[in-house]
Amino acid sequence: MSQSKSDHTRQRLALLVRSLFAVGIFAGLFAVAGTQDLVSTFSSVRWDYVVLLVSFSAVLIWASCLKWRLFVRASGRDVSLLHLMKLYTVGYFFNTFTPSYVGGDLARSFHLGRHLESQRDAFVATFLERFTGLLAMALLGALFVVCGAEVTAGLSVAILSVGAGAAVLGAACFMPRFSAWCFAVVRRVLPERDRGVFRKLHKVLNALDEGLQAARGKKKLLFDALVLSLFFHFLTVVNTYIAAKAVGWDTADIGGLFVVVPLVLLVSMVPLTPNGLGIQEGAFLFLLKRIGADEAQGLAVGLLLRAKVILLAMIGALLWARLKKIEPQ
Repeated sequence: MSQSKSDHTRQRLALLVRSLFAVGIFAGLFAVAGTQDLVSTFSSVRWDYVVLLVSFSAVLIWASCLKWRLFVRASGRDVSLLHLMKLYTVGYFFNTFTPSYVGGDLARSFHLGRHLESQRDAFVATFLERFTGLLAMALLGALFVVCGAEVTAGLSVAILSVGAGAAVLGAACFMPRFSAWCFAVVRRVLPERDRGVFRKLHKVLNALDEGLQAARGKKKLLFDALVLSLFFHFLTVVNTYIAAKAVGWDTADIGGLFVVVPLVLLVSMVPLTPNGLGIQEGAFLFLLKRIGADEAQGLAVGLLLRAKVILLAMIGALLWARLKKIEPQ
């Protein structure tokens, strides 16, 4: 019991430290952008573009769920796009109000598992939907580095490292022989126990291994998933372009945004603060500045997109409350 209390205390302390770090980052960003300039930028915000930005969220969620459904169908099951879109929106709630990006994925995977009557297939489909998006972003980032894009200056090593890691993990998911070797190595490394965390890890590993059978060796499935990931990337660029227009950055270069947006998303995954708070906004400030935005405009884009996510999270909370009432307990 004392060990459990000690672990809980450490977790709360770590969350407090990360939260304070986020506050410090925001303070620094406001200082860099200039509070007066930021207020001036938001005072002239274009509400027609804000409405368009919020409405465009439905298109982004729809595109993500197209790929999610692709992996659900690969397991021999199916679910409507509308239901997946509801679950995806619920994920925004958990991503925003739990101190981790994976909270939303676990929540939507759990509710999908109830619908499919298979938590394993739901978990694998959700994992692959998220992972192939990361893989596409990482490969795009690596391509931009190799092509010498100036906006990647100072980030090259980190981007290439993420790209290499994502490529190896992708091979472990989709290449049968390499996948079998990877799972065998992990099983040898993990101690075998009759109880405790290692027993649970072995169960998860076995379930993941079995679930991935539906994806291994299927080149068309991987190709289709990457195409949909690139389509989603295109939509996120449009999303950012709309946000730029909303805050008055009328000279926003959509070509430059194609390079910047995946880099911002990769940087924001660094787990230094809860949900990338401050990290993502800082990435927008510094990277958008490299393609023509001023500091206030760059930070305003990041803050506006964060506000939109919070709004979606509130909608997700309402959908979650409804799900709890209608789903079997």
